[in-house]
Amino acid sequence: MVDVIVIHKWKDEEKEAVMGFASKIMDMAKTKKLPAGLKLNELLLAEKQNEAVCKWTVDSLDHLMETAKSFKPTWEINAFEVNQKYKKGLF
Repeated sequence: MVDVIVIHKWKDEEKEAVMGFASKIMDMAKTKKLPAGLKLNELLLAEKQNEAVCKWTVDSLDHLMETAKSFKPTWEINAFEVNQKYKKGLF
């Protein structure tokens, strides 16, 4: 399993589609209906900046991105594998 950060950026006219996508993904996570191998850990929304950051634990970055593409997003999505270097209380 790998940790992944996904950054979503959208234009004002795409906001409704992005919010619908975010609601669908959060509902799937809450009801444990995400595809096997995908776990949404956190979703951070900077609505006024038209950006969102999602933290995932996934079996592979490719699997996550293929799943995201199946929703046919029209906005910019960038995803990166990450390694945690610091967490408050960890040290």
